[in-house]
Amino acid sequence: MKILITGIKGFIGSQIEQTFKKRSEIFGISSDTEKNDYKKLIKKRIRPNIIFHCAGSGLVGINKITHSIHRKKNLDSTKNLIKFINKIKLKNSKIIFLSSQSVYGKVSGNKISESNPTVPISSYGKTKLLAEKKIMKITNNSVIVLRLFSIYGIGLKKQILWDACCKFKKKDTKFRGNGQEKRDFLNINDLIKLIKKIIVSNGNNKNELYNVGSGAGIKIRNLLLKLKSIYKLDKKLFFLENQKKSEHQDYISSNKKIIQNFKWKISKNLYQELKQYVRWFKKNYE
Repeated sequence: MKILITGIKGFIGSQIEQTFKKRSEIFGISSDTEKNDYKKLIKKRIRPNIIFHCAGSGLVGINKITHSIHRKKNLDSTKNLIKFINKIKLKNSKIIFLSSQSVYGKVSGNKISESNPTVPISSYGKTKLLAEKKIMKITNNSVIVLRLFSIYGIGLKKQILWDACCKFKKKDTKFRGNGQEKRDFLNINDLIKLIKKIIVSNGNNKNELYNVGSGAGIKIRNLLLKLKSIYKLDKKLFFLENQKKSEHQDYISSNKKIIQNFKWKISKNLYQELKQYVRWFKKNYE
């Protein structure tokens, strides 16, 4: 089996590579050498059976610089992948695009389903949604869009767990927001289990999209309290926004559709995995 992974150097892309490299021929696309990588694949007449489109920006913010990066890494990378697919006239392959919860923007209600309106408020979310719309137009192949919620695990060096451990290392306990925001955390190993099920499923050249999360939310404050306790830091948490006055947005996945379609089960316990994450961080970065 030939597998193409865009964003192969990223957290999820590298985990997918490690999972399948013993049983498959892996081809990687790096954001730094993207166009040259595609030229080499075309020259070698590589026709992948599976494509994981993991390329994307991990930056946050709303300034012009981050908007440009989001557009390049989320949208332009998708356009380049589609050009490659069209160039080699790929057929009967499976294309798995890792999108984001951010395509939903502001939402109401306890859990977000695939039928929720997509009105993204960030440039990251907007470019991810535009990329979704483009990749879903691919024909003669099976396209599966996975709207990932908060994926975490050993090796992740960005987002809240990494940022918190870096702060705790310096005995810093000040955080943005108000701590009341709820997020849905899914361990990378559970995501990989799902991906394995998707690969062996019958696609029949259908294009589908799914939410991918644990289906359970946790307040950021509670998450950080657990993490701080595991870290053994005896210092009070501080949030920079007033809990009563500040608005917050919750992102919790309704994952019924994907569980039903792929008979997927979530096995990892958040608290136990936080222990593993702190142990990994202290071993490598203290």
